[in-house]
Amino acid sequence: MSSPDLLRLFAILPLPAGDNPAGRFSAQPIPGMTSCAVGKDASGCPVLLIETNAAGPRAPVAPILLENLWVLHNVDCRMQNNDGGVSIHRLSVIRCCGDDPVLHEYFLRALTPVIASLPDRPTREQVVEAVNTLIELFRRASQSPRKTVQGLWAELFVILRASDPSILLRAWHTEPEDRFDFAEGIQRVEVKTASGRMRTHRFSHEQLRPPLGTLAVIASVLIERSAGGHSVNDLVDAIRERIADPELLVRLDAVVAQTLGSEWRAAQEDRFDTQLASESIRFLDARTIPSVPAGLPPEVSEVHFRVDLTNHPLDLPDEIRHAGGLFGAAITPA
Repeated sequence: MSSPDLLRLFAILPLPAGDNPAGRFSAQPIPGMTSCAVGKDASGCPVLLIETNAAGPRAPVAPILLENLWVLHNVDCRMQNNDGGVSIHRLSVIRCCGDDPVLHEYFLRALTPVIASLPDRPTREQVVEAVNTLIELFRRASQSPRKTVQGLWAELFVILRASDPSILLRAWHTEPEDRFDFAEGIQRVEVKTASGRMRTHRFSHEQLRPPLGTLAVIASVLIERSAGGHSVNDLVDAIRERIADPELLVRLDAVVAQTLGSEWRAAQEDRFDTQLASESIRFLDARTIPSVPAGLPPEVSEVHFRVDLTNHPLDLPDEIRHAGGLFGAAITPA
């Protein structure tokens, strides 16, 4: 189930009918998920309805009322079928508040890992855990961004073009302090972007002098904004089509939300030239890139500098090109 399907299902839903539509939803079952439906309330806000396993005691669960998110569990809802019959279902109701269409789209996209993580007939505890994942995504959307949209776009582009994107998703960084974007075993991959046609990148001293016993590869990508290009959301959707593991889908959305923070609107609005990125991407052995000398004085730290790689040799030694693992997945295109 991909997020564009949720967007499409929500778009075709009518506003709830009746003389008093308050408290009502029009809803459409989500294909492949018999316990889930996407809905629309009288204000036009999106809603996720999840039917839980009604067996066992009905333990109370406190409602969640956030600025843009409203959650109620163990709600008995009357549902009118197409034939006019009415049935009672115990549901968890997750509603996106506000009239911002961009926020509505963010909510519907964020539902993808929530839905993917649920079994066909989830328990109340499983629904609560999945909803907590959604709440964490919304919480991160209010924090300061940790990287530029351009930098995130390039990382997603490297994941998408990989022969096995799941390897890169497992190795993807989770903290802004991480020196490398991807790390697995002794292998490190750092993605660098440059605007225009000059391959000039900014490095930290540690990125070109990784810890003893490790190997680092620099993925160099030329980036240009383009109205006809692809957005972060476009790349995320394309990656989702190649990933079946629900935990990796959750990780994908979590890292994107954590990286963008309050700049989440740019995930749809900023677009970059995918053709240029495909033609320009190169992988370089970090050991061959000019750097400041090793052995800095102990009093010196956080050294950063720019390197012009426009005329730098763009070939890799066999020990890296044929290493497999993270290097093999990143360097070899799908």
